Amino acid sequence: MPRIRKQSQSLKETAIKIWKVALYIRLSKEDGHDVSYSVENQKQRLLQYLELSEEEMDLVDIYIDDGYTGTDSNRAGFQRLLADIRAKKVNCVIVKDPSRLSRNYIEAGHYMEHLFVTLDVRFISLELPALDSYKFPEQMNSIAVPIQNVVNDDFCRQTSIKIRGVLDSKRKRGEFIGAFVPYGYLKDSDDRHHLIVNPETAPVVKNIFQWYLEGMGKNGISKKLIALGIPSPTEYKKQLGMNYHNPHAKDSTVYWSTRTIDQILKNPSYLGHMVQGRHKVRSYKIHTIVALPEEEWFWVENTHEAIIDEEAFNSVQDLLKRDMRVSPKQKNVYLFSGFLRCADCKGGMTRRSSNGYTYYCCRTYVYRSKELCASSHIIKDDLLTEAVLKAVQTQIDLIANMADLIEEINAAPARVDQTIRIDKLLKAKEQELQKITGITDNLYLDWKSGDITRTEYHRMKGKFEAQTEQLREVIENLKNERKSYEKEITSDDPYLLAFLKYKNIQKLERSILVELVDTIYIHADKGIDVVFKFQDQYQRLMDYIESNLAAQNQAQIKAVIWRRLEHSHFFLTFWYLNT
Repeated sequence: MPRIRKQSQSLKETAIKIWKVALYIRLSKEDGHDVSYSVENQKQRLLQYLELSEEEMDLVDIYIDDGYTGTDSNRAGFQRLLADIRAKKVNCVIVKDPSRLSRNYIEAGHYMEHLFVTLDVRFISLELPALDSYKFPEQMNSIAVPIQNVVNDDFCRQTSIKIRGVLDSKRKRGEFIGAFVPYGYLKDSDDRHHLIVNPETAPVVKNIFQWYLEGMGKNGISKKLIALGIPSPTEYKKQLGMNYHNPHAKDSTVYWSTRTIDQILKNPSYLGHMVQGRHKVRSYKIHTIVALPEEEWFWVENTHEAIIDEEAFNSVQDLLKRDMRVSPKQKNVYLFSGFLRCADCKGGMTRRSSNGYTYYCCRTYVYRSKELCASSHIIKDDLLTEAVLKAVQTQIDLIANMADLIEEINAAPARVDQTIRIDKLLKAKEQELQKITGITDNLYLDWKSGDITRTEYHRMKGKFEAQTEQLREVIENLKNERKSYEKEITSDDPYLLAFLKYKNIQKLERSILVELVDTIYIHADKGIDVVFKFQDQYQRLMDYIESNLAAQNQAQIKAVIWRRLEHSHFFLTFWYLNT
């Protein structure tokens, strides 16, 4: 018997298992400021366990994920640990508690109950609960393990709800909560949720908008910025020492691209508005990003200084909606790019060159089907340019005449006399109301002092209250009439100025089309319909002229006005479109 005991003891000693140990440490924001969960504390606890262990344990490596949520297994340290396990470099994993492994109860169960068992990996947790799959395998099948995993998962769910609520509150207040500010801005050193203009990069943003309005394509803008040696937004962040990664970057050096230019041109932050919450993660467990519809965005206006004015920004958005295809070799877009439409099929027009001539023709007719559009609607570039220039000049002359007439209306003696009359009458009625109100207030005292009877008090009170109501109605009507005169349109009206600043143009430029023209329709017989912008503003001016003429009852002036507004169609038709 002693020999058998010695032999079995000897066999047991030679069969001692050597554990290739991995210590795994994870810390995330969801752990808050709990010192017990700090990276250093976890590391000390795990190393202390190794020192006190009587087993043969060789430390392979310490795997650390600092700043990673436990609901996402796509962590650098954790993925490296799994790779070493599969490569047989590690056969024992030790953590402070199971939540370090994962807070997703499904994933935690998968690793602890399936993957580690399949790969013959020992799993040790020091607490919450204390586990050892090698020494006490029955513990792994205890109901306490999945319950604790569910508790860990629910903790993460509740934390996610709280964090989302706090961030949404900041978004509603217009506070910037992003890690990286839009190109052209800086975080205010006094308030990191407030943006201030970056004097280094804001001029670049202004140039991008200006170049695009002048007719330069996105590709041309990106090439120009590269040629000028201006760092792209990604490179600029690198120069500032920011830990920023561009997922679309193909090389170590990230140059300007049409994608970047497009993002800048569409960003409403440059208007001084804060727009956040355009994307969200699917859930606290599934961290894929999904885009949200615009009505769910958090939009707060005038939260910081604007870099681009609203007129320029809106003009750019209008151009971005148009089809402005540019040849790879072409730096600028063509004069009429995005403006031409076939009058019949309403499709775009394509630009072509042949025998030294440049012309436009219906894209549907050329590339799709002659059944969809029966005519090419062909028109030469020089003829079109001349015709549109004439249309714009004629329209500007019309607006100039309207501006002159408005000045005449505003200076008319009858209009001035009316405002004086209303002001005098309004003052008199307000004084009368004040007097009657004072009398009414004293009636009660007169009754109580015995100067008048109760019957006289009620009779006089009713009479004065009726007069008061009548006077208030008269005063309200006079104020409304006075306001109508205050709303006069002057020669510095923005709509008038938009046209009048091009009063003496002799050459058609793209900036003019961008500001004044919406669409140009080409007919099969080479007729041209120029659809101008600002229908609402145009109608407002016409209504103002008509209403004031009617009020002044000057038939002779009215006849002169309509003769001035009459204009020749040439071979052009003028239309107006809301903006």
